[in-house]
Amino acid sequence: MPWDLTNFQAWFFRSNLMDLRDRKATRHLLFSVCVACLWPINVVGQSLSESVTQVSGSGSVFTALTHTRTDTATGTDTNTEPSLGVSGNVGGQLESGANSLALQYGGTLETRRDLTGGDQTDSSSVTGASRYTHFDPASRFDFNLGHTVSSVRNNTGFVINPSSYDTQNTLSAGAGLRFFPGDLSTLRFSGQAGKSFGSGDLDDQESFTASSELSRRLSERSTGSLVGSRSWSDEDGVDITIDSAQLVYELLLENGTFSIGAGASRADTEFPDGTITESDAGTGFLDRTWVASDWRTSIQYNRRLSDSATDLSLDFPEIFDFLPDTIRIRDLVVSDSVLVTHNTSRLCSACALGVAAEAAVFESQITGATTHEYTASVSLGIELTALQRLSFAYIWQGDAGEKAGTIIDQIHRFNTSWTRQLAEDTSFSVQLNQSYLRSRLARSDQEQFVLRLVLTKGFSLTGQPK
Repeated sequence: MPWDLTNFQAWFFRSNLMDLRDRKATRHLLFSVCVACLWPINVVGQSLSESVTQVSGSGSVFTALTHTRTDTATGTDTNTEPSLGVSGNVGGQLESGANSLALQYGGTLETRRDLTGGDQTDSSSVTGASRYTHFDPASRFDFNLGHTVSSVRNNTGFVINPSSYDTQNTLSAGAGLRFFPGDLSTLRFSGQAGKSFGSGDLDDQESFTASSELSRRLSERSTGSLVGSRSWSDEDGVDITIDSAQLVYELLLENGTFSIGAGASRADTEFPDGTITESDAGTGFLDRTWVASDWRTSIQYNRRLSDSATDLSLDFPEIFDFLPDTIRIRDLVVSDSVLVTHNTSRLCSACALGVAAEAAVFESQITGATTHEYTASVSLGIELTALQRLSFAYIWQGDAGEKAGTIIDQIHRFNTSWTRQLAEDTSFSVQLNQSYLRSRLARSDQEQFVLRLVLTKGFSLTGQPK
């Protein structure tokens, strides 16, 4: 299947299904997907009906050897585990008239054996997202349905194995009604609801957002809009109401896009004992993207007043690039974040380079605490020959408290992979993944090394939308 370094960088996240029934259902799903992907049928480049844009995926079987070192007060504990597993992923964009479906899911099922104690453990993970949209330009009515399954990292700190995080499933649905007060103006009223279902220690959340947007085309390349919304959320007996208003300007340029927004938000928080607190903040965003045939650069700044429950009923991403490795459940916070990304194939004729960095500060409106989070990644892919490719990736994540420069918890990940194409739809790869956990919290530092041999069969189905 086609190799896309950007998708590899974006798809680096997993989660663990803790509930036993979820484990059984997950194993059945993974087994079915992987068997279907590995079955020897010739589907590469196969044409579908005209209603399908693109669907692609792969199924893999792998064997691995995992070595873990943990620092203790008396020395270093080591543990070595061989394992066998299967994994699969599927993604695509399907369109038919006014209906469209975008999806991207991946999963892994793995069995490990501890060489020291002889114990055997099973782990499974499924992550991804999908969105169905009905939108007809000739109609006033539109609606959408969405689903995500994510890894959730709360206050546990980072972990060596991402499958140790809890899992959250989210369902969302919404509808909108449009009016056209003029040839250049559109007025849209909409409602969006979201509900999450958590595993492990996670609580269920739910929210609803009602919004209105008046947009006007200012020129052939620019649009201005005024957006107002009210959101209601509930989590563990805490009710939050957020009112927001924002003025937005969007411009399509010869070499990319530019958008900017400014406004304000106000929140009322009601606790189970009847106590009510008020919060307000100026909000806004700035987004500048440069696009060329062989490179893309983006700079984004965002300031908002929100909580995790309210986010469930906000706009769902239509394109699933840069899905986060993990998410965190937050109370009501004012957040400021800056994200810079750059992807290019100019480095050499057979190379693809991706760089990303993000910094964010969160001020809790409930506790008053301030925290900082940082992420950085570099990925490089090299086509050695027509049948061989080599890829490197480095990912760093760090957390800090009040002092932005004092990192209290961080993890470094180095991933190296060599892949040999065996047939048009089959490949073999050798992967070496290294993780280094360093923490000032009351827990031990850890290091983990994973050597994995993977046999993969992929498929790609394409067609033209109607």
